[in-house]
Amino acid sequence: MFPLIARIVFRSALTLFLLAACVFFGLHLTGDPARIMLGDGADAAAIEAFREQWGLNRPLWEQFFIYIGKFLQLDMGKSYLTGLPVKDVFLEALDATLHLMIPTAIVTLLIGIPSGVLAALYRNTWVDKTMMFVSVFGYAVPNFFMGVLLLLIFSIMLGILPSYGNATVWHYIMPVITMATSEAAIFSRYARSAMIEAMNLPCVKAARMRGLPRKRIIWLHALPNAMLSILTILGFFLGTLVAGAVITENVFSWPGVGKLLVQSVANRDIPVVQMIVLATGASLITANLCMDLLALVVNPRLRKAS
Repeated sequence: MFPLIARIVFRSALTLFLLAACVFFGLHLTGDPARIMLGDGADAAAIEAFREQWGLNRPLWEQFFIYIGKFLQLDMGKSYLTGLPVKDVFLEALDATLHLMIPTAIVTLLIGIPSGVLAALYRNTWVDKTMMFVSVFGYAVPNFFMGVLLLLIFSIMLGILPSYGNATVWHYIMPVITMATSEAAIFSRYARSAMIEAMNLPCVKAARMRGLPRKRIIWLHALPNAMLSILTILGFFLGTLVAGAVITENVFSWPGVGKLLVQSVANRDIPVVQMIVLATGASLITANLCMDLLALVVNPRLRKAS
C-alpha cells in the first residue's frame, strides 16, 4: 500500500516539475522580455538595466534553478508591469475566481449527477432522451457563445441583470449559468454511463433476485458503485472550471484569474503568467492526486491489486 502511495506522490511531483520547466522555457523562447516590455525604441543601456534589475542577464539554466528555488519558497518574484509581488496580484484575482468557481461547482454537481442517474434509471424513455438532448446541447454550445447570448437577452434586451463586475449576487447568475451548463452536461452523461454499468453488476442483480426494494438496491448497491467511477473525473473537473473561467471572466469582465491571465499575456508580464499557469497546473495535479488516494480508500479492489 505504502509503495503505491509513494509512487503516486512521486509521479505528481515529477509532473509538476516538468510543467514548471515547460512553462519557464516556453515563455522565454517567445522573445526577450526586456525588449518586449521596453519596446523597440529603447536604447541598449535601458535594456541592459532592465535585464540586470530582473536577473535576465544570467544564463537561462541559472535563471531556471533560481526560479525553481523561489517557487519552492512560494516566491514568484514581482510583476514586470506593476512592480507588485506576483503572489499578491495572483491571490487578489484568485479570491474573485473562487467566489465564481464554488457556486458553479455546486450547481454543476447538483444538476449533472442527479440528471445522469435519473436518465439511467429511466433508460430509453422520454426522460432519458430529454436529459441526453439537453446534455448534448449544453456541451456543444461554447462558453463564449453562451455568455454573449445571456448578455444579449438579460442585459441588453431585458435589462434585468448586470453585464459586468461582481458587486452583487445578481452579477453571479449569468457567469454561473455559462460555466455550469457545459460542466453539468459532462457529469450528466458520465453519471448516466456509470449508473447503467452499476445496474448490471452481479451484486445488483443478486439484490434483485433476493427481492430487495428498488430504492434500497439503487441507494445501497448501484449508486455507491457508480460514484466510484464518477470520482475519476472530479479531478479533471477543477481544471476544466479554470479553463472555462478564462473565457467567462473576460466575457463578463469578472476580476479573476482568467481575466488577469489574458491581460498579463497581452502585456507580456511573464512572472504573472508563470504564476497563473503553474498554480492552475498545481491545482489540477493536486486534485488528481487526492482523487487517486481517495479511490484507494473507497475501492478495496485497487488496494488488493497494488
